[in-house]
Amino acid sequence: MGGEPAGNREPEEVSFPRIERWGGSLAHGSALIVGVPLAFLIGFPWSLAVCPVAAYMISRSFRRRRMAWGAFQAMQASVVQLLIFLFAAISALGGFYPQFAFLIAGLLFLYSLAGALDSFLGFHFRYLVIGRVLERVSAVNLERPEPRRRWFGWGSRDDS
Repeated sequence: MGGEPAGNREPEEVSFPRIERWGGSLAHGSALIVGVPLAFLIGFPWSLAVCPVAAYMISRSFRRRRMAWGAFQAMQASVVQLLIFLFAAISALGGFYPQFAFLIAGLLFLYSLAGALDSFLGFHFRYLVIGRVLERVSAVNLERPEPRRRWFGWGSRDDS
């Protein structure tokens, strides 16, 4: 067979910084990392309500630092985590076809774990439907100026 022997190949260099890969994978996997442990404290599905907020906060953090790939990955994750929460809440409250809503939430949960793994490994992960739209939204958000905020009035002043 053609090609180089497996022992002579160099590992591929990952082009995204480690902090973006870790943050993206944390945002994609927030339902597993944050939502499942919280379910033992506050119950299912309300424990999943924290997950989209956590992913959005990660996205905002990357946006402030002008890290486009990490901001995009976390923005995607926040939308998918919101969908997981909504479908889980519909199934728990006994809404329209609760078994179907639970199935959709479970499939989205597994899909988000695939996104967490791909982000951690440095692959450019994009969800099927929302990925293209959110890529445009993320690019526009990076062009907007970010207002500088100080907590409780502490910090240096930028009067220039």
